[in-house]
Amino acid sequence: MSTPGEPEPCRTCQEFDLEEAVARSERDGSRETDARVLRRRHVEAEHGEPQR
Repeated sequence: MSTPGEPEPCRTCQEFDLEEAVARSERDGSRETDARVLRRRHVEAEHGEPQR
């Protein structure tokens, strides 16, 4: 839950973050990278935020 004045967190972003964390805990570097790349593409496409 977000605090007043803050937008609700994006469910898709949260899912990519979770997938990255699980992959990291399982020492699956390829899957971890995939989750990061997919999240970055999602953020650029859906939230209009360019990533560095």
